[in-house]
Amino acid sequence: MAWRVQRTESFDKWWKKEKVDDGNYKYHETALNEFQNISLPHQVQACIFKNGSFECWVTRLPDKKRNVGKSGGFRVLLVLDLEEKVLLLQGIFRRDHLGYKGSAGKYDDAYDDLVKALAQEFVEAKK
Repeated sequence: MAWRVQRTESFDKWWKKEKVDDGNYKYHETALNEFQNISLPHQVQACIFKNGSFECWVTRLPDKKRNVGKSGGFRVLLVLDLEEKVLLLQGIFRRDHLGYKGSAGKYDDAYDDLVKALAQEFVEAKK
């Protein structure tokens, strides 16, 4: 299934804050058009919440402009609007700004709180 990708105001704010090169967007949009909402090994995708209308996921995308792959690239919070078939981009973060602990790639509490806050921000906007 192909999704129509749409950026939110929150995503654009994080895009600027993380100083993401605009040239990355065409690669990200292409990759996300074919996004498959399935859990994959090694936390490539993680589901934050699901209901009958929306699903919220965190996934990885490469930083093509800096020649960095998915493991060292961006973490992207997205919301799938299942009724409208729209993939809403809610936030983007550079991996090296997330405060990973150890080599196993575990997140710190600040990252978990950030993801939950962005997901909650979306839910509140839809009420």
